[in-house]
Amino acid sequence: MMPPDSAKIPHDVEAEAPLSRWVYVASYDSEDHCEKALTNIQNSEQDPITLDKTGRLKRYDRNDAALGKARALNAGCVASDDIRLKGVRTTKSK
Repeated sequence: MMPPDSAKIPHDVEAEAPLSRWVYVASYDSEDHCEKALTNIQNSEQDPITLDKTGRLKRYDRNDAALGKARALNAGCVASDDIRLKGVRTTKSK
């Protein structure tokens, strides 16, 4: 998964954004396979969207090397059942 692009800082990401706002990139059958793919994109500073084989992440393609590097360096492997993906529900009391 990769963090959302920063709305305030060009060529950067919101690395501290809640996981519920992160972008799903690809799935792997094991944590080791994910970590290996993550290490490869981080070492090459390659934009994580290049791992998308479905084409659904084309809307994130900015042809921005600095943004791709920020995405790669801040991307991470997250288990599909990680509770942080669900977000935080808030209720208003009257």
